[in-house]
Amino acid sequence: MYENLIFPLVVILFLIFIIIVPWLLCKAIRKIASPVPSWFPLPAAVVVLLVMGGTLQFKVIDKANVLVGTLVMFSFMLLLITLAVITPYLWFGKKTEITRPWLAFSLLTFIGAALMFYSTMGHSFEGRPLPPFTPALPLAGWFLDGLAAIFNLQEIVYSPALPVHTLLTAFGIYLQALIIAAVYFGLLSPRSFAGNE
Repeated sequence: MYENLIFPLVVILFLIFIIIVPWLLCKAIRKIASPVPSWFPLPAAVVVLLVMGGTLQFKVIDKANVLVGTLVMFSFMLLLITLAVITPYLWFGKKTEITRPWLAFSLLTFIGAALMFYSTMGHSFEGRPLPPFTPALPLAGWFLDGLAAIFNLQEIVYSPALPVHTLLTAFGIYLQALIIAAVYFGLLSPRSFAGNE
């Protein structure tokens, strides 16, 4: 009945998290602590991942309510991407001298969300082992697949019975957005110093 609403609501959620949430989150963090510690968004991302894991493991949202489950999971993923975008800004923000950081946040959140949609689209793997991370996560997948191989955890990581694959995919998406944002803000840092000389 509500399945037809999933796509429009995900698009609205996508726009809210790109345009409004990064700005609000940055403002909220600045109200909590000024100056904001550069490590602050990292524990928040860990908490979001733990809440996601608990939601999946304890089946808080049942399969009968597809609409709510989809919106909640996409909200968690988009919140992780927003935290990943804000984190490098706290590292490099003063060096870049960006006057309107919310514009950079919106651009980087859009890129991270586009990679998230690319990573989460695919075939149904119900009843089969889940695929490796590398094809869906071009920047972080090789790292996650490598860790699973080094520690010989392939049965646990790629098992459809456990939420480990979903959580590692979310972590990989977070890591990709963090890498892209860090490179972006890092590349802007030397230019501001070169202009001051």
